[in-house]
Amino acid sequence: MILSIIIPGYERYRHIYNLLEKLNSQMQENIEVILVDDGSSVEYNYKYNWLKIIRLNENSGGASIPRNVGLDNSTGDYISFIDSDDMISDDYIEKILDKINNEDFDYCYISWKSSDKTVIIDDEPPFWNCCVWDCVYKKELIGDIRFDKRLKMAEDADFNNKVRKGKKANITDILYYYNGETENSLTKQGELYNNKFKEEN
Repeated sequence: MILSIIIPGYERYRHIYNLLEKLNSQMQENIEVILVDDGSSVEYNYKYNWLKIIRLNENSGGASIPRNVGLDNSTGDYISFIDSDDMISDDYIEKILDKINNEDFDYCYISWKSSDKTVIIDDEPPFWNCCVWDCVYKKELIGDIRFDKRLKMAEDADFNNKVRKGKKANITDILYYYNGETENSLTKQGELYNNKFKEEN
């Protein structure tokens, strides 16, 4: 496998279906997609022969554990992450494979867009843009590093501080569409978990 795409999902059936349909239209034999169901109330039952679904017994409260499970089960030389309530471009896979085939890098930034922002990354992302879904990582670079499961917020920044080293590349085409407005988004899950933790302690 050249590329492993890891998607942590929780109660996002319609969003995930739309995302998988977008991936299905551009799927290639050297790509694997790992959907980690983070303890949803109803099991995902999507029928794609290229999709691997891993179900966790209970919700972990954030993205760290499902992303780690995805990493542990990935076989691609490169890794990318997609949040289950977001969307990708029609040429997401094509553009990433073109970059992999034509430029040697350890990690590669992906430009992205949201309802109120367009972020073209031609060098380094803005300081506040510390997510993992805007980057493709060489798996060798990640090695045994994993997301800190104790963190329910800013786990991306912690992970990136450890792994974003070596040779950098950039894709200035918009390949990713961020949606932070949905209920039960990964960001909101982390906020709810942290608030509950503060109340109990």
